[in-house]
Amino acid sequence: MQSTIFEPTNLPELPQPGFINQWVLESPTPLALASLAIVTILFGTLRTTQYAKKIGIPVLAAGLIFAGTLFLVGFFITTDAENLKTKSHALVNAITETDRLSLESLLDEQVRVQTRFTSRSGRVRILDLAQAQVAPIIESAVIKEVRTGLYGPQIARTYIKIKTKGDMIPPLSWWMLDWTRLSPTSDNWVVTHIEPLWIQGITNPAGSK
Repeated sequence: MQSTIFEPTNLPELPQPGFINQWVLESPTPLALASLAIVTILFGTLRTTQYAKKIGIPVLAAGLIFAGTLFLVGFFITTDAENLKTKSHALVNAITETDRLSLESLLDEQVRVQTRFTSRSGRVRILDLAQAQVAPIIESAVIKEVRTGLYGPQIARTYIKIKTKGDMIPPLSWWMLDWTRLSPTSDNWVVTHIEPLWIQGITNPAGSK
């Protein structure tokens, strides 16, 4: 049985991004630094030989161009995973700040919330729940981690670890959000389902049988 006190280490696996998405578009820094290190070592080895100008300088230039390109690509291109992480932060902020308009834009019309305390469907009912019952008891909420997984071009899931402060609410929790992209050519993702994976001190937080 999963502990209700200690944070779980065995959350369900999410689909992992491909090499290009992970190391070129989302996290280019390690690959760029590795390429710089390699060409610097090669240049240092060749510079005292007769091949310094013929091979060493072109290799160094190519490495610098490659690393610079990686940084630029990573800076200017926003992946779906990065977009979903941003929207996950926006959703939590909208709830804690009672920003109904922002929250409405992030929810599907038929969104469903499932917990052991309540089960509701429909955007209007969820907005009312967030405004009347959730926001008043939360003083602050900080997202500590977001994990993303894409199941297709229009279907995704995020896990969000949240640290909250407020009266009579557990300090740590993990939540699962299901997302759908409204159009294949759009960056507009909306939440279709919300349920807790783990809430500190709460048994069976999703109320599953």
